[in-house]
Amino acid sequence: MLLSVANKVEIDRQVKLNRLFFWLGILGLVAAMAVLFLFAGNATLVFLGYPFLILGLIFSKRGSFNNRRHGIGGYKIASEEKLLAAALDGSPSRYHLYSWLKFGNVAVDHLLVTPGGLMIIKACSQMGDFKMSNDNYRRKAGLATWFATVGEPGIGNPTQELNNQVKKLREWFGQKGLEVPVDGVVVFMLPRTKIIQAEEMSYPVCKLEQLKQAIRGWETELNMTVPQQQQLEDYILETLPADVAAEARSLAQLPGYKRAAILNPDKEKTEKEKPKAAEKKAPEPAAPRPRLTPEEREKLRQERIKAAQEKGLKGHNPYLPLEPGQKMGKDGKVREVKPTVIEKKPPRRRVEPLKQPTPGAFGDRKE
Repeated sequence: MLLSVANKVEIDRQVKLNRLFFWLGILGLVAAMAVLFLFAGNATLVFLGYPFLILGLIFSKRGSFNNRRHGIGGYKIASEEKLLAAALDGSPSRYHLYSWLKFGNVAVDHLLVTPGGLMIIKACSQMGDFKMSNDNYRRKAGLATWFATVGEPGIGNPTQELNNQVKKLREWFGQKGLEVPVDGVVVFMLPRTKIIQAEEMSYPVCKLEQLKQAIRGWETELNMTVPQQQQLEDYILETLPADVAAEARSLAQLPGYKRAAILNPDKEKTEKEKPKAAEKKAPEPAAPRPRLTPEEREKLRQERIKAAQEKGLKGHNPYLPLEPGQKMGKDGKVREVKPTVIEKKPPRRRVEPLKQPTPGAFGDRKE
């Protein structure tokens, strides 16, 4: 199972900040409504409500947007680190995901540690259809999408952000005496987001379900041993709180199946308690029909004839030949066969075109 470690202290700090922005935005919207209501008759003072309206909309939307990234709010969604961990589930046990880190003056949202190096994952939760070329991002959004996302932060330029993070991260590990390959990938998190075009990009761009395939295609000349990777991750764990670092250090040294048993004990328990599927039983052979004696057959035949006569039908002995014009159906009843009469139609004659009438055919012509 993939090891996913999140900086809970940084998450709590961001959540408090986002809530502050959200309630400031709500306060701005209330102030805008109050100004518009109180000064509705004054054309000069009514415009004072529009700055409160714009700022309130921006603050509230940005606060709720950033909290959605942490799985907080009225949306039944998981946080970014959980979604990324689920997308990368099934990767080798030495693949470790660290979220919400700070290396000096550079912040990295998600960092994947592999034996080949470090991969920075830039998660984008914007909605719309994106067309990218030459490291430029353009979003095509309809009217409904524009109204739904008004006030939310735009996508900006993830390529420039990754360039800055890759450069700073290499310098930070260089100060520790380590030369580690560092690369990045841009991931669109929402299922409704579409990638129309992605050409000549510095970093790969993919959807969340394509992340594992994009990571597998990343190859470097480095292949760290287990002690080397532990030394690298020790420097990363130094940036985390002590309790989170101790737990992550102990989980990183365990094999994948033991790590899965510790992180998901309920899942292991339910799988053990699941009853085994009942084995398919072979169908029981049908009971053989009892053989009837000649007397019983005759008695059964008479009962059928009597039942048919009571219904107003003429009984028939199945052993006698049918009369001409009769047939027996599958239900054992004799019916008359109506002959089908096929009428032969006379052949259509070819009609020749009308010729020019001869003189005098319609009477003498008067001159």
